[in-house]
Amino acid sequence: MVFRVGVRAVIILALSANAFAGELEGVQLDERVQVDGQALELNGMALRTRMFFKVYVAGLYLPRKVSNAERAIEDAGAKRIVLVMLRDASADQFCESVELGMDANNTDEDMERVKPQTEALFAKIRAIGEARKGARIVLDYSPSRDATTLYFDAASQGEPMPGRAFFRALLRIWLGERPAQLEVKRMLLGQSEDEKESP
Repeated sequence: MVFRVGVRAVIILALSANAFAGELEGVQLDERVQVDGQALELNGMALRTRMFFKVYVAGLYLPRKVSNAERAIEDAGAKRIVLVMLRDASADQFCESVELGMDANNTDEDMERVKPQTEALFAKIRAIGEARKGARIVLDYSPSRDATTLYFDAASQGEPMPGRAFFRALLRIWLGERPAQLEVKRMLLGQSEDEKESP
């Protein structure tokens, strides 16, 4: 009986320890989440900085862990990007950052293809007005709807934006050939400092 209680206590402690997969700059993210009825794993966490300022902590969730950017972008299934703000940002600042990242990592044709979705995303962000420190911005891609939903502090923001191409274009902001920050790309892919992307 004592042994069984001990084992139970160990299991409870282990589950408690795994409730959060990672912590970065005081931000905790769940090890696993459900998107569109699919279990996703936290692939990596990263700190986005600009000049000397800490801007946000990002988390990437995928159906299974990968260390290759192309696979993270192109593999099928539900996906999630989480941004937890570490400083206040206006809607215009946020939209400008997203637009610069998309332009740098997508072709003109790609950008034209997802222009309606991009404009819809910017309209939602401007309707929010400001992302204050601590705010959680989530972008979920749902295969069953073939659409991306924006959540702000757990509340969905309007209608989902259709098309897998749009979520791929967004992911390239952080995982593309010219990412917003190389260190962010490396950490979201769970790579060590000297590790190259696996095929």
